[in-house]
Amino acid sequence: MPTEGSETSDVLQFRIEPLDASRHRREAFDCGVESLTTFLRERARKEVASKTCACFVAVPAAEPGCVAGYYTLSAATIALEQVPPELARRLPRYPLLPATLLGRLACDLRFKGVGLGRLLVVDALARAFLASGEVGSVAVVTDPKEATVSFYEKFGFRRLRADRMLLMMATIRDLLAGAAKGD
Repeated sequence: MPTEGSETSDVLQFRIEPLDASRHRREAFDCGVESLTTFLRERARKEVASKTCACFVAVPAAEPGCVAGYYTLSAATIALEQVPPELARRLPRYPLLPATLLGRLACDLRFKGVGLGRLLVVDALARAFLASGEVGSVAVVTDPKEATVSFYEKFGFRRLRADRMLLMMATIRDLLAGAAKGD
């Protein structure tokens, strides 16, 4: 388990996989935000079963039942009129456009400061981008708390409205290509 001041290379010791309620110990998870902790412990399994969202968990390679962090993805729509004009001109003129919602993202307090949040976001973006080849999605959107806006801005997310941010699939493609090259 990482300790305070661990190198960010610790993120290489995690696997990200779909939530499996029979293997992943959700009851031990605590991110310090009650709603996010409660979601994983009490609601995630049911929402995955009902296909409301897909939930992915980061597990330490040495402790595969431990949930170090998680995120959820689901379908969403965005209004074309809310998309910044320089991005909207490249899109079809449908009033609502398909998108992927990065709904929840949290890291257990025991794993803060090791780069796990970044690993989770990059994995979520990669999954969303791959899925957009099978089911249309023009962007990933998220509804961050104000305290996390700057975190998402580091990935290129832009405000869509006061409570929502977006990252276009074309930008995600470029981000992933840069990551593959080591940029």
